[in-house]
Amino acid sequence: MVAQLRDVRVGERLHVPALTIRAGDRLLVRGANGAGKTTLLRAIAEHARDTEVGYLAQEVTFDPGLTVLQAYGGHGHPDERRAALLRTGLFRASVLDQRVGTLSVGQRRRLALARLLAGAHDLLLLDEPTNHLSPVLAEELERALDDYRGALVVVSHDRALVRRFRGTVITLTGGRVS
Repeated sequence: MVAQLRDVRVGERLHVPALTIRAGDRLLVRGANGAGKTTLLRAIAEHARDTEVGYLAQEVTFDPGLTVLQAYGGHGHPDERRAALLRTGLFRASVLDQRVGTLSVGQRRRLALARLLAGAHDLLLLDEPTNHLSPVLAEELERALDDYRGALVVVSHDRALVRRFRGTVITLTGGRVS
């Protein structure tokens, strides 16, 4: 078990009577805007037990003065970090010294994905992961998620991702899981 929620309440926004997430589980969370999907992801993160959680927020922010490589972070020599970031296929070498403040929304989203991919996680919580991605990159992300063996919880309105998702679909209505 990587996370367990029992009678979790977050004000009027969310009530989860019971939800257990085990290693390898794949959940897709659906619901209207304002239904509590992001609140559910945060609650899952708070209730994860002895688990490395990777969280991709719907809105990502970085220090605009950092270069792409600096914002990517990581350990080791800068040349090793540069090579690791380039291996993700998310950026060309010419962009790595560019300031984050000059990036498009889609490029900042790719940077957040690269940072997430750099970690070793038992549970991935992805809030609208395909937002601001090209269709080709969104499909590549879906293929990568298919190969991911940890627990995965995805919030998405992306019709293509929803149609191809293999796992359990849960729906939030008025802050309640059904």
